[in-house]
Amino acid sequence: MNKKQIKHITSYSWSYRILSIFVDLMHTLFYRKIVVEGKENIPKDASVIFAPNHQNALMDPLAITFSARQQVVFLARGDIFQIPLLPAFFRWLKILPVFRIRNGISSLKGNDDSFNSAMQVLEKKRPICLFPEAAHSNKRHLLSFKKGIPRIAFLSEEKHNFQLGVQIVPVGIFYSKYNTFRSILHVRYGKPINVSDYKADYEENPNQAMLKLRDDMKEATKPLVIHINTLDFYDLYESVRTMYFKNMAKRLKFDKLNQNNRFIADQMTIKMLDNFAEKYPEEMGILNQKMKDYTELRIKYGLKNQSIAKEKINAFRLIWNAFLLVIFSPVFIYGLINNLLPYVTPKLLVLKIKDKQFHSSVKFVWALFVLPILYLAQAGIFWAITDNFLWAVLYLISIGIFGLLAQLYAEWLALIRRDLGFYRIKKAKPKVYRKIKSLHADILHYLDRIQTPEVEID
Repeated sequence: MNKKQIKHITSYSWSYRILSIFVDLMHTLFYRKIVVEGKENIPKDASVIFAPNHQNALMDPLAITFSARQQVVFLARGDIFQIPLLPAFFRWLKILPVFRIRNGISSLKGNDDSFNSAMQVLEKKRPICLFPEAAHSNKRHLLSFKKGIPRIAFLSEEKHNFQLGVQIVPVGIFYSKYNTFRSILHVRYGKPINVSDYKADYEENPNQAMLKLRDDMKEATKPLVIHINTLDFYDLYESVRTMYFKNMAKRLKFDKLNQNNRFIADQMTIKMLDNFAEKYPEEMGILNQKMKDYTELRIKYGLKNQSIAKEKINAFRLIWNAFLLVIFSPVFIYGLINNLLPYVTPKLLVLKIKDKQFHSSVKFVWALFVLPILYLAQAGIFWAITDNFLWAVLYLISIGIFGLLAQLYAEWLALIRRDLGFYRIKKAKPKVYRKIKSLHADILHYLDRIQTPEVEID
Protein backbone atom coordinates (compact mmCIF):
# COMPACT_ATOMS: atom_id res chain seq x y z
CA MET A 1 0.00 0.00 0.00
CA ASN A 2 1.16 3.54 -0.71
CA LYS A 3 1.52 6.27 1.93
CA LYS A 4 -1.83 7.86 1.09
CA GLN A 5 -3.70 4.57 1.56
CA ILE A 6 -1.86 3.85 4.81
CA LYS A 7 -2.76 7.31 6.12
CA HIS A 8 -6.41 6.75 5.20
CA ILE A 9 -6.79 3.46 7.09
CA THR A 10 -4.74 4.51 10.13
CA SER A 11 -6.50 7.82 10.76
CA TYR A 12 -10.01 9.22 11.07
CA SER A 13 -11.55 9.84 7.63
CA TRP A 14 -14.17 12.58 7.18
CA SER A 15 -15.14 11.34 3.71
CA TYR A 16 -15.73 7.89 5.20
CA ARG A 17 -17.76 9.50 7.99
CA ILE A 18 -19.99 11.44 5.58
CA LEU A 19 -20.88 8.28 3.63
CA SER A 20 -21.40 6.29 6.83
CA ILE A 21 -24.15 8.66 8.01
CA PHE A 22 -26.38 7.60 5.11
CA VAL A 23 -25.36 3.93 5.35
CA ASP A 24 -26.05 3.97 9.10
CA LEU A 25 -29.55 5.31 8.49
CA MET A 26 -30.30 2.62 5.91
CA HIS A 27 -28.81 -0.03 8.20
CA THR A 28 -31.10 1.07 11.04
CA LEU A 29 -34.18 1.01 8.79
CA PHE A 30 -33.22 -2.41 7.43
CA TYR A 31 -33.83 -4.09 10.80
CA ARG A 32 -36.93 -4.26 12.93
CA LYS A 33 -34.78 -3.91 16.03
CA ILE A 34 -31.07 -3.57 16.82
CA VAL A 35 -29.89 -4.58 20.30
CA VAL A 36 -26.32 -3.94 21.47
CA GLU A 37 -24.88 -5.31 24.71
CA GLY A 38 -21.48 -4.99 26.36
CA LYS A 39 -20.18 -1.84 24.65
CA GLU A 40 -18.56 -0.96 27.96
CA ASN A 41 -16.21 -3.91 27.32
CA ILE A 42 -14.60 -2.11 24.38
CA PRO A 43 -11.30 -0.61 25.64
CA LYS A 44 -10.84 3.11 25.02
CA ASP A 45 -7.65 4.52 23.50
CA ALA A 46 -6.25 1.02 23.01
CA SER A 47 -5.15 -1.27 20.20
CA VAL A 48 -8.33 -3.28 19.73
CA ILE A 49 -8.99 -6.33 17.55
CA PHE A 50 -12.67 -7.23 17.22
CA ALA A 51 -13.18 -10.99 16.81
CA PRO A 52 -16.83 -11.68 15.89
CA ASN A 53 -18.52 -14.85 14.72
CA HIS A 54 -19.39 -14.79 11.01
CA GLN A 55 -23.03 -15.38 10.16
CA ASN A 56 -24.20 -13.10 7.40
CA ALA A 57 -21.68 -11.98 4.75
CA LEU A 58 -21.57 -8.16 4.36
CA MET A 59 -24.07 -7.54 7.16
CA ASP A 60 -21.61 -8.71 9.83
CA PRO A 61 -19.02 -5.95 9.21
CA LEU A 62 -21.84 -3.39 9.18
CA ALA A 63 -23.11 -4.78 12.49
CA ILE A 64 -19.68 -4.19 14.05
CA THR A 65 -19.15 -0.76 12.47
CA PHE A 66 -22.47 0.72 13.54
CA SER A 67 -22.70 -0.90 16.96
CA ALA A 68 -19.11 -0.08 17.99
CA ARG A 69 -19.45 3.42 16.47
CA GLN A 70 -15.86 3.39 15.27
CA GLN A 71 -14.08 3.45 11.91
CA VAL A 72 -13.01 -0.17 11.99
CA VAL A 73 -10.44 -1.57 9.55
CA PHE A 74 -11.57 -4.99 8.31
CA LEU A 75 -9.56 -7.86 6.92
CA ALA A 76 -11.69 -9.69 4.36
CA ARG A 77 -11.41 -12.54 1.87
CA GLY A 78 -8.91 -11.64 -0.81
CA ASP A 79 -10.86 -12.91 -3.82
CA ILE A 80 -13.20 -9.90 -3.74
CA PHE A 81 -10.13 -7.74 -4.46
CA GLN A 82 -9.66 -9.58 -7.76
CA ILE A 83 -12.78 -7.91 -9.18
CA PRO A 84 -11.68 -5.15 -11.60
CA LEU A 85 -11.89 -1.52 -10.39
CA LEU A 86 -12.96 -2.51 -6.85
CA PRO A 87 -9.66 -2.83 -4.90
CA ALA A 88 -9.24 0.96 -4.53
CA PHE A 89 -12.87 1.30 -3.40
CA PHE A 90 -12.48 -1.49 -0.83
CA ARG A 91 -9.35 0.11 0.58
CA TRP A 92 -11.22 3.41 0.83
CA LEU A 93 -13.80 1.49 2.88
CA LYS A 94 -10.91 0.48 5.16
CA ILE A 95 -10.89 -3.15 4.04
CA LEU A 96 -7.65 -5.11 3.65
CA PRO A 97 -7.40 -8.41 1.71
CA VAL A 98 -6.51 -11.75 3.27
CA PHE A 99 -5.67 -14.47 0.76
CA ARG A 100 -5.92 -18.22 1.19
CA ILE A 101 -4.23 -21.11 -0.59
CA ARG A 102 -7.26 -21.61 -2.82
CA ASN A 103 -6.67 -18.08 -4.16
CA GLY A 104 -3.29 -19.28 -5.43
CA ILE A 105 0.03 -19.73 -3.65
CA SER A 106 1.45 -16.58 -5.24
CA SER A 107 -1.38 -14.50 -3.76
CA LEU A 108 -0.33 -15.44 -0.21
CA LYS A 109 2.50 -12.91 -0.47
CA GLY A 110 -0.17 -10.20 -0.33
CA ASN A 111 -0.97 -11.20 3.25
CA ASP A 112 2.34 -9.81 4.45
CA ASP A 113 1.36 -6.38 3.17
CA SER A 114 -2.11 -6.62 4.75
CA PHE A 115 -0.79 -7.83 8.09
CA ASN A 116 1.85 -5.09 8.15
CA SER A 117 -0.86 -2.53 7.41
CA ALA A 118 -3.06 -3.99 10.17
CA MET A 119 -0.14 -3.72 12.59
CA GLN A 120 0.25 -0.04 11.70
CA VAL A 121 -3.45 0.48 12.42
CA LEU A 122 -3.01 -1.07 15.87
CA GLU A 123 0.06 1.08 16.51
CA LYS A 124 -2.13 4.14 15.89
CA LYS A 125 -4.63 2.84 18.50
CA ARG A 126 -7.25 2.31 15.78
CA PRO A 127 -9.45 -0.83 15.77
CA ILE A 128 -9.23 -3.69 13.31
CA CYS A 129 -11.63 -6.61 12.82
CA LEU A 130 -10.99 -10.09 11.54
CA PHE A 131 -13.49 -12.96 11.54
CA PRO A 132 -11.67 -15.83 13.28
CA GLU A 133 -13.80 -18.49 11.58
CA ALA A 134 -12.57 -17.20 8.18
CA ALA A 135 -15.91 -18.25 6.62
CA HIS A 136 -19.59 -17.70 7.28
CA SER A 137 -21.91 -20.52 8.23
CA ASN A 138 -25.58 -21.23 7.55
CA LYS A 139 -26.00 -22.68 11.04
CA ARG A 140 -25.98 -21.25 14.55
CA HIS A 141 -22.74 -23.07 15.20
CA LEU A 142 -19.22 -21.76 15.67
CA LEU A 143 -16.77 -23.08 13.11
CA SER A 144 -13.12 -23.77 13.90
CA PHE A 145 -11.14 -20.63 14.64
CA LYS A 146 -8.08 -19.86 12.52
CA LYS A 147 -4.77 -18.32 13.62
CA GLY A 148 -5.09 -15.01 11.75
CA ILE A 149 -5.89 -12.88 14.80
CA PRO A 150 -3.27 -14.50 17.09
CA ARG A 151 -0.67 -14.04 14.37
CA ILE A 152 -1.36 -10.31 13.94
CA ALA A 153 -1.66 -9.78 17.69
CA PHE A 154 1.61 -11.51 18.56
CA LEU A 155 3.56 -9.93 15.69
CA SER A 156 2.36 -6.50 16.83
CA GLU A 157 3.26 -7.16 20.46
CA GLU A 158 6.60 -8.76 19.60
CA LYS A 159 7.56 -5.68 17.59
CA HIS A 160 6.91 -3.54 20.69
CA ASN A 161 8.27 -5.94 23.31
CA PHE A 162 4.72 -6.70 24.48
CA GLN A 163 4.17 -3.06 25.47
CA LEU A 164 1.62 -2.16 22.76
CA GLY A 165 -1.37 -3.36 24.81
CA VAL A 166 -3.31 -5.23 22.13
CA GLN A 167 -6.79 -6.21 23.35
CA ILE A 168 -8.92 -8.83 21.55
CA VAL A 169 -12.65 -8.27 22.02
CA PRO A 170 -14.79 -11.35 21.26
CA VAL A 171 -18.13 -10.45 19.69
CA GLY A 172 -21.32 -12.42 19.19
CA ILE A 173 -23.62 -11.50 16.29
CA PHE A 174 -27.16 -12.89 16.22
CA TYR A 175 -29.89 -12.49 13.59
CA SER A 176 -33.46 -13.65 14.19
CA LYS A 177 -33.52 -14.41 10.45
CA TYR A 178 -30.55 -14.24 8.13
CA ASN A 179 -32.12 -13.52 4.78
CA THR A 180 -35.10 -11.27 5.44
CA PHE A 181 -35.72 -7.56 5.71
CA ARG A 182 -36.82 -6.31 9.17
CA SER A 183 -35.33 -9.09 11.26
CA ILE A 184 -33.70 -8.54 14.68
CA LEU A 185 -29.96 -7.87 14.99
CA HIS A 186 -28.34 -8.55 18.36
CA VAL A 187 -24.65 -7.70 18.93
CA ARG A 188 -22.91 -8.74 22.17
CA TYR A 189 -19.40 -7.55 23.11
CA GLY A 190 -17.47 -9.74 25.55
CA LYS A 191 -14.67 -9.05 27.99
CA PRO A 192 -11.39 -8.17 26.24
CA ILE A 193 -8.49 -10.63 26.14
CA ASN A 194 -5.12 -9.02 26.96
CA VAL A 195 -2.52 -10.41 24.55
CA SER A 196 0.33 -9.51 26.89
CA ASP A 197 -0.94 -12.21 29.26
CA TYR A 198 0.39 -14.74 26.74
CA LYS A 199 3.90 -13.26 26.63
CA ALA A 200 5.58 -16.13 28.52
CA ASP A 201 3.78 -18.73 26.40
CA TYR A 202 4.82 -16.98 23.19
CA GLU A 203 8.46 -16.67 24.20
CA GLU A 204 8.54 -20.37 25.08
CA ASN A 205 6.71 -21.67 22.00
CA PRO A 206 5.14 -19.17 19.54
CA ASN A 207 3.02 -21.74 17.71
CA GLN A 208 1.59 -23.23 20.90
CA ALA A 209 0.85 -19.73 22.20
CA MET A 210 -1.09 -18.96 19.00
CA LEU A 211 -3.10 -22.15 19.41
CA LYS A 212 -3.81 -21.38 23.05
CA LEU A 213 -4.95 -17.84 22.27
CA ARG A 214 -7.05 -19.11 19.38
CA ASP A 215 -8.79 -21.67 21.62
CA ASP A 216 -9.32 -19.13 24.41
CA MET A 217 -10.91 -16.76 21.89
CA LYS A 218 -13.39 -19.44 20.86
CA GLU A 219 -14.27 -20.28 24.47
CA ALA A 220 -14.80 -16.57 25.17
CA THR A 221 -17.09 -16.29 22.12
CA LYS A 222 -19.37 -19.24 22.94
CA PRO A 223 -21.31 -17.44 25.72
CA LEU A 224 -21.92 -14.53 23.32
CA VAL A 225 -23.63 -16.55 20.58
CA ILE A 226 -26.27 -19.20 20.03
CA HIS A 227 -23.96 -22.16 19.58
CA ILE A 228 -25.56 -25.50 18.72
CA ASN A 229 -22.74 -27.98 19.05
CA THR A 230 -24.76 -31.15 18.37
CA LEU A 231 -25.14 -30.94 14.60
CA ASP A 232 -26.77 -34.39 14.39
CA PHE A 233 -29.81 -32.85 16.11
CA TYR A 234 -29.40 -29.34 14.71
CA ASP A 235 -32.95 -29.08 13.29
CA LEU A 236 -34.38 -30.32 16.58
CA TYR A 237 -32.44 -27.72 18.56
CA GLU A 238 -33.56 -24.91 16.25
CA SER A 239 -37.20 -26.01 16.40
CA VAL A 240 -37.17 -26.36 20.18
CA ARG A 241 -35.38 -23.03 20.58
CA THR A 242 -38.14 -21.16 18.76
CA MET A 243 -41.04 -23.20 20.13
CA TYR A 244 -40.02 -23.30 23.78
CA PHE A 245 -39.01 -19.67 24.28
CA LYS A 246 -42.04 -18.54 26.33
CA ASN A 247 -42.00 -21.65 28.51
CA MET A 248 -38.31 -21.19 29.28
CA ALA A 249 -38.82 -17.47 29.96
CA LYS A 250 -41.51 -18.34 32.53
CA ARG A 251 -39.21 -20.87 34.18
CA LEU A 252 -36.48 -18.25 34.38
CA LYS A 253 -39.07 -15.82 35.82
CA PHE A 254 -38.40 -13.08 33.29
CA ASP A 255 -40.72 -10.10 33.71
CA LYS A 256 -40.08 -8.87 30.16
CA LEU A 257 -39.99 -10.82 26.92
CA ASN A 258 -37.38 -8.60 25.28
CA GLN A 259 -34.56 -9.70 22.98
CA ASN A 260 -31.98 -9.75 25.78
CA ASN A 261 -34.07 -12.19 27.82
CA ARG A 262 -34.99 -14.21 24.77
CA PHE A 263 -31.30 -14.71 24.02
CA ILE A 264 -30.67 -16.00 27.54
CA ALA A 265 -33.72 -18.28 27.31
CA ASP A 266 -32.43 -19.68 24.01
CA GLN A 267 -29.04 -20.40 25.53
CA MET A 268 -30.64 -22.13 28.52
CA THR A 269 -32.80 -24.21 26.19
CA ILE A 270 -29.73 -25.37 24.27
CA LYS A 271 -27.93 -26.16 27.51
CA MET A 272 -30.98 -28.12 28.68
CA LEU A 273 -30.99 -30.18 25.48
CA ASP A 274 -27.24 -30.78 25.71
CA ASN A 275 -27.60 -32.18 29.23
CA PHE A 276 -30.60 -34.27 28.21
CA ALA A 277 -28.83 -35.73 25.17
CA GLU A 278 -25.88 -36.71 27.33
CA LYS A 279 -27.98 -38.37 30.05
CA TYR A 280 -30.79 -39.83 27.94
CA PRO A 281 -29.58 -40.42 24.34
CA GLU A 282 -32.45 -42.82 23.54
CA GLU A 283 -35.08 -40.40 24.83
CA MET A 284 -33.46 -37.67 22.76
CA GLY A 285 -34.22 -39.79 19.71
CA ILE A 286 -37.86 -40.04 20.81
CA LEU A 287 -38.11 -36.26 21.16
CA ASN A 288 -36.49 -35.84 17.76
CA GLN A 289 -39.08 -38.13 16.14
CA LYS A 290 -41.94 -36.25 17.80
CA MET A 291 -40.59 -32.99 16.44
CA LYS A 292 -40.17 -34.48 12.95
CA ASP A 293 -43.81 -35.66 12.94
CA TYR A 294 -44.99 -32.26 14.14
CA THR A 295 -42.83 -30.32 11.66
CA GLU A 296 -43.95 -32.48 8.76
CA LEU A 297 -47.61 -31.75 9.51
CA ARG A 298 -46.95 -28.06 10.13
CA ILE A 299 -45.12 -27.63 6.81
CA LYS A 300 -47.68 -29.70 4.92
CA TYR A 301 -50.48 -27.34 5.94
CA GLY A 302 -48.39 -24.14 5.84
CA LEU A 303 -48.69 -23.42 9.56
CA LYS A 304 -46.50 -21.50 12.01
CA ASN A 305 -45.83 -22.17 15.67
CA GLN A 306 -47.37 -18.82 16.65
CA SER A 307 -50.79 -19.86 15.37
CA ILE A 308 -50.63 -23.40 16.75
CA ALA A 309 -49.50 -22.17 20.18
CA LYS A 310 -52.62 -20.02 20.65
CA GLU A 311 -55.15 -21.58 23.00
CA LYS A 312 -57.88 -20.92 20.46
CA ILE A 313 -58.34 -19.01 17.22
CA ASN A 314 -61.04 -16.43 17.87
CA ALA A 315 -63.44 -16.07 14.92
CA PHE A 316 -64.54 -12.60 16.02
CA ARG A 317 -60.95 -11.39 16.18
CA LEU A 318 -60.28 -12.78 12.70
CA ILE A 319 -63.30 -10.88 11.34
CA TRP A 320 -62.25 -7.69 13.15
CA ASN A 321 -58.69 -7.93 11.81
CA ALA A 322 -60.04 -8.56 8.31
CA PHE A 323 -62.16 -5.42 8.66
CA LEU A 324 -59.10 -3.40 9.73
CA LEU A 325 -57.14 -4.79 6.80
CA VAL A 326 -59.80 -3.50 4.42
CA ILE A 327 -59.81 -0.08 6.11
CA PHE A 328 -56.03 0.28 5.82
CA SER A 329 -55.75 -1.36 2.39
CA PRO A 330 -55.39 2.03 0.55
CA VAL A 331 -52.16 2.60 2.50
CA PHE A 332 -50.90 -0.81 1.40
CA ILE A 333 -51.97 -0.33 -2.22
CA TYR A 334 -50.32 3.10 -2.49
CA GLY A 335 -47.12 1.83 -0.89
CA LEU A 336 -47.11 -1.33 -3.02
CA ILE A 337 -47.69 0.42 -6.35
CA ASN A 338 -44.95 2.96 -5.74
CA ASN A 339 -42.49 0.36 -4.43
CA LEU A 340 -43.27 -2.62 -6.64
CA LEU A 341 -40.07 -2.45 -8.69
CA PRO A 342 -37.74 -1.55 -5.76
CA TYR A 343 -39.15 -4.37 -3.59
CA VAL A 344 -39.65 -7.15 -6.14
CA THR A 345 -36.35 -6.83 -8.01
CA PRO A 346 -34.00 -7.78 -5.12
CA LYS A 347 -36.24 -10.73 -4.26
CA LEU A 348 -35.84 -11.98 -7.81
CA LEU A 349 -32.08 -11.37 -7.71
CA VAL A 350 -31.51 -13.51 -4.62
CA LEU A 351 -33.35 -16.45 -6.18
CA LYS A 352 -30.20 -17.05 -8.25
CA ILE A 353 -27.96 -17.07 -5.15
CA LYS A 354 -27.86 -20.48 -3.49
CA ASP A 355 -26.01 -19.29 -0.39
CA LYS A 356 -28.77 -17.65 1.66
CA GLN A 357 -26.18 -15.91 3.85
CA PHE A 358 -25.70 -13.48 0.95
CA HIS A 359 -29.40 -12.67 0.52
CA SER A 360 -29.55 -9.89 3.13
CA SER A 361 -26.35 -8.38 1.76
CA VAL A 362 -27.75 -8.23 -1.78
CA LYS A 363 -31.00 -6.68 -0.54
CA PHE A 364 -29.13 -4.13 1.55
CA VAL A 365 -26.76 -3.12 -1.24
CA TRP A 366 -29.77 -2.74 -3.53
CA ALA A 367 -31.53 -0.53 -0.97
CA LEU A 368 -28.35 1.48 -0.44
CA PHE A 369 -27.37 2.23 -4.02
CA VAL A 370 -30.31 1.51 -6.35
CA LEU A 371 -33.35 2.38 -4.25
CA PRO A 372 -32.51 6.12 -3.92
CA ILE A 373 -31.96 6.36 -7.68
CA LEU A 374 -35.33 4.72 -8.40
CA TYR A 375 -37.09 6.99 -5.89
CA LEU A 376 -35.49 10.09 -7.41
CA ALA A 377 -36.43 8.93 -10.91
CA GLN A 378 -40.06 8.40 -9.84
CA ALA A 379 -40.14 11.84 -8.22
CA GLY A 380 -38.61 13.35 -11.37
CA ILE A 381 -41.33 11.79 -13.54
CA PHE A 382 -43.98 13.03 -11.09
CA TRP A 383 -42.47 16.54 -11.28
CA ALA A 384 -42.48 16.44 -15.07
CA ILE A 385 -46.14 15.43 -15.12
CA THR A 386 -47.42 17.85 -12.46
CA ASP A 387 -44.92 20.68 -13.07
CA ASN A 388 -45.01 21.27 -9.30
CA PHE A 389 -41.71 20.92 -7.43
CA LEU A 390 -43.26 21.00 -3.93
CA TRP A 391 -45.69 18.20 -4.74
CA ALA A 392 -42.81 16.21 -6.25
CA VAL A 393 -40.83 16.55 -2.98
CA LEU A 394 -43.86 15.48 -0.95
CA TYR A 395 -44.33 12.53 -3.28
CA LEU A 396 -40.66 11.56 -2.87
CA ILE A 397 -41.03 11.57 0.92
CA SER A 398 -44.32 9.67 0.79
CA ILE A 399 -43.12 6.72 -1.30
CA GLY A 400 -40.45 5.82 1.26
CA ILE A 401 -42.79 6.19 4.25
CA PHE A 402 -45.67 4.34 2.63
CA GLY A 403 -43.28 1.68 1.37
CA LEU A 404 -42.36 0.91 4.98
CA LEU A 405 -46.02 1.02 6.01
CA ALA A 406 -46.84 -1.41 3.19
CA GLN A 407 -44.17 -3.76 4.55
CA LEU A 408 -45.74 -3.59 8.04
CA TYR A 409 -49.16 -4.23 6.48
CA ALA A 410 -47.79 -7.27 4.61
CA GLU A 411 -46.35 -8.68 7.86
CA TRP A 412 -49.69 -8.12 9.61
CA LEU A 413 -51.54 -9.73 6.70
CA ALA A 414 -49.25 -12.77 6.85
CA LEU A 415 -50.00 -13.28 10.55
CA ILE A 416 -53.75 -13.08 9.98
CA ARG A 417 -53.59 -15.42 7.00
CA ARG A 418 -51.74 -18.02 9.08
CA ASP A 419 -54.35 -17.79 11.86
CA LEU A 420 -57.13 -18.00 9.29
CA GLY A 421 -55.52 -21.05 7.68
CA PHE A 422 -55.34 -22.82 11.03
CA TYR A 423 -58.96 -21.85 11.78
CA ARG A 424 -60.05 -23.38 8.46
CA ILE A 425 -58.25 -26.62 9.34
CA LYS A 426 -60.05 -26.63 12.68
CA LYS A 427 -63.42 -26.43 10.94
CA ALA A 428 -62.76 -28.50 7.80
CA LYS A 429 -60.29 -31.10 9.15
CA PRO A 430 -60.86 -31.45 12.90
CA LYS A 431 -58.81 -34.65 13.11
CA VAL A 432 -55.77 -32.95 11.61
CA TYR A 433 -56.32 -29.96 13.88
CA ARG A 434 -56.47 -32.14 16.99
CA LYS A 435 -53.38 -34.11 15.92
CA ILE A 436 -51.30 -30.96 15.39
CA LYS A 437 -52.44 -29.44 18.69
CA SER A 438 -51.81 -32.73 20.48
CA LEU A 439 -48.29 -33.06 19.07
CA HIS A 440 -47.52 -29.45 19.97
CA ALA A 441 -48.76 -29.90 23.54
CA ASP A 442 -46.98 -33.27 23.86
CA ILE A 443 -43.64 -31.78 22.81
CA LEU A 444 -43.98 -28.87 25.25
CA HIS A 445 -44.94 -31.27 28.05
CA TYR A 446 -41.97 -33.47 27.20
CA LEU A 447 -39.65 -30.45 27.30
CA ASP A 448 -41.09 -29.33 30.64
CA ARG A 449 -40.29 -32.74 32.08
CA ILE A 450 -36.73 -32.61 30.78
CA GLN A 451 -36.12 -29.63 33.00
CA THR A 452 -37.41 -31.45 36.07
CA PRO A 453 -34.79 -34.04 37.08
CA GLU A 454 -36.96 -35.62 39.75
CA VAL A 455 -39.59 -36.58 37.17
CA GLU A 456 -38.73 -39.82 35.44
CA ILE A 457 -38.76 -39.79 31.65
CA ASP A 458 -40.98 -42.43 30.10
